Amino acid sequence: MMAPLRHALHRPGWGRANRWGLLALPLATIAALAASSDRVQLYFWEKGLRHPTSGVAAQWVNFRDQYSDSNGDHQRLVRVRLDAVRPATTPWLSTSPLQLPPGSKAVAVTLSLQADSKLPLSVCSLAIRDADGNRYDYLSSFGEQPTSPCVPPDTRGPDAAMGEFGGGSDPDDPPRPAQWTVSPVIVVPAGVTPTEVDLWWEMPDYVSLAISG
Repeated sequence: MMAPLRHALHRPGWGRANRWGLLALPLATIAALAASSDRVQLYFWEKGLRHPTSGVAAQWVNFRDQYSDSNGDHQRLVRVRLDAVRPATTPWLSTSPLQLPPGSKAVAVTLSLQADSKLPLSVCSLAIRDADGNRYDYLSSFGEQPTSPCVPPDTRGPDAAMGEFGGGSDPDDPPRPAQWTVSPVIVVPAGVTPTEVDLWWEMPDYVSLAISG
């Protein structure tokens, strides 16, 4: 009876046998949490609008960013001017009255743009902000407006090359002019006073245009 007892007394305990694992556990946990938080931070940091090219209404702004397609990386060079921000009762390119939700209003944003006719520009986003920084995006579903708020609907220009789907322009389509004007309509809460217009193609870079100086 004594031999088994002595053997049990001298057997290393679970904590002692696994002491190196226990010591490493806090370090592994900290490393895992750090790696996880780093990925989350980088994801949201990269996706947000954080590189503004700023300007004011009635002045041309030179905007530059990069885009990638199946042919590689390219520079996007566009000049943008905010011409007007005014109340609207009809959608862009329509004479039918807007059917707005209760407690909302419509605002037309008139922009002039200049760019090479061969530059893909149709996949863009437009928004207005108020003094508190709240952002209200352009939605083509309101009033069945054109999908893209930054190019002429009838002369959108080329699409970016996407692998086997090609890209470029349809040879039967007229080319996009060197300068053009758009007036997309954005719906906002009735009490909102717009203070800024934002336009972007690839986050985090964007054009930030103050409505008044």
